[in-house]
Amino acid sequence: MFRLAMTGALLAVVACNPDPSDEWENTIGYRDGYNDDGELEGMNSGERGTIKISEFLWSGSVTDDGTWDPTDVFIEFRNEGSRPVDITGWRIRLMGDVTRTYRIPEPYSGEQLRLNVGDHAFAAAKASRCFPEPDWVIEDFELGNGDALYLRFLDQDERVIEFAGDDEQRPFAGGYDLVASRSMEKVEMMFGGRATEPQTWHHYNTAEVDVPNNDRIAEECRKFTLASPGRPNSPDYSGAFAAGGLD
Repeated sequence: MFRLAMTGALLAVVACNPDPSDEWENTIGYRDGYNDDGELEGMNSGERGTIKISEFLWSGSVTDDGTWDPTDVFIEFRNEGSRPVDITGWRIRLMGDVTRTYRIPEPYSGEQLRLNVGDHAFAAAKASRCFPEPDWVIEDFELGNGDALYLRFLDQDERVIEFAGDDEQRPFAGGYDLVASRSMEKVEMMFGGRATEPQTWHHYNTAEVDVPNNDRIAEECRKFTLASPGRPNSPDYSGAFAAGGLD
C-alpha cells in the first residue's frame, strides 16, 4: 500500500508540471549574427571571457613636439573565443570615482566590423589626434585620467563578458610622466588571466617585436605615445604571471 501511495503521489506531481517549451521560447539565446539564410547579418551576443579587454591608454596622447592631450584615450579588445564577433551595440560601463556607460557605435569606417578570432581592435575618444583610424569612435569617452579605474564590458543583452581594473585602486599600469604617455597592457598568454588583478597588466615597453605594433598611432605621435592600439601587446618581462592559469 505504501509503495502504491508513493507512486500515485509521484505521478500526481509529474502530471502537474507545465510544458516548459513556452518558457524556453521566451529566453534570450546566443545571437551568432547569422540570418536564416546563413548570411552574416545582425547582432551578436557573447559568452563570458570570449572578448577580453586587452589594453587601455587612460593617460592621453603626446605628440612628438611634447603636446599632451589627456582626452585622447582608447580601449582595446581581443577576441579569444572560437568565432568572429560583431560587438556593435555592446556597452562599456566605467565605475569607480566616475560612473558612466558608453555604447560601442557603428564602426568608424562605416562598414560592418567583425572581430575575428585572435584579432585586436580599439575604440578611441576621437580620430583627430594621435589615433587617426580607430575601429570605433566613442564621443566623450573618458577613462578617469588616473582615478580608480574599473570597467564592466556587457554584450547586446547586457550579459557581463569581462571585468577589468578595480573600483578602489588607481590603474594598475600606464601613465604620463611629463614626457611620454604609456598604455596599460594585458599580459597575453594562452589561458588569459583575471583582468581585475594587477599582475595581469604591465606598462607598454619599447622592446623590439617582429611586426610593428605601434603603426596605428599617427607618425607625429610615435615618439612619446607608447602604446599598441589594435595590435598585439608588447612583451612582458616581469615574470610575475607569465605562465598563465586555467581560471
